[in-house]
Amino acid sequence: MRKCWFISLLAITVTLSGCTLYGPQKNPSLKSTTSAEQYQRLFWGAVKAKNWQQLPGMLAANVVYSAGGKVMSKDQVLAYLQGLNVSDFAITQMVVKPNGPDMTLSYTLQLPNTGGQPQTLQAIAVWQQVSSGWILTAYCEHPQ
Repeated sequence: MRKCWFISLLAITVTLSGCTLYGPQKNPSLKSTTSAEQYQRLFWGAVKAKNWQQLPGMLAANVVYSAGGKVMSKDQVLAYLQGLNVSDFAITQMVVKPNGPDMTLSYTLQLPNTGGQPQTLQAIAVWQQVSSGWILTAYCEHPQ
């Protein structure tokens, strides 16, 4: 009986402490992720954090970026994103389709609007895998 009680106590202790064996999972970073989906989230996170030094490395030199009725070059994209003054964002309904070294992402993007209601956009992004990770080669958004 004592042996059975000891084994039960040991099993409960191991079960309860099992959640603490591994440290908390760190937030993904450009260096730690291998996912184009996560790169897209990190891209918008950098825009929200106003981390303007990080964004040029995420954009291809010949990126095609279509937003607000304009097609922009890399330099124009950075100015455009700075002008958005993004304070928050939400990405939902993400669909990732691989195509060789590219990943095509389609998703719904919500950005806060000055009128209170969030602006909902449909977005398509193409990320290409390169030796240093992923770069955004094409992006298009339009109101939903």
